[in-house]
Amino acid sequence: MNKQQEPRLRFKGFTEEWKNKTLGDLGRVEMCRRIFKEQTQPSGEIPFFKIGTFGQEPDAFISSELFEEYRQKYPYPKQGDILISAAGTIGRTVKFTGENAYFQDSNIVWLRFDESQITSTFLNITYQKY
Repeated sequence: MNKQQEPRLRFKGFTEEWKNKTLGDLGRVEMCRRIFKEQTQPSGEIPFFKIGTFGQEPDAFISSELFEEYRQKYPYPKQGDILISAAGTIGRTVKFTGENAYFQDSNIVWLRFDESQITSTFLNITYQKY
């Protein structure tokens, strides 16, 4: 980075050049495994959030057996991950509390990243800004 591109604002103790990075440089997008409508019920044990209920009350549920199987075999968010809507109102975010719940594949995603590079708190603030 040349001197013209170097920001005037400096953080105390930071003397290196700024590095431009994309979210793809910091991590990878992950999502839960597909749940079919036939696998859901209107009431039950484990909330299943679709894009229309994301961040609200669920209107569908899955069995605890299916939840445990899928949580063990496939990507699943960890507590503190920032879930992001990738359909409908794109970019809406919810901080995952860690409570048992399952999320609609490809419509609700999260970024799996190296926490030494970026934190979920920073990501959440950044997502809210834009």
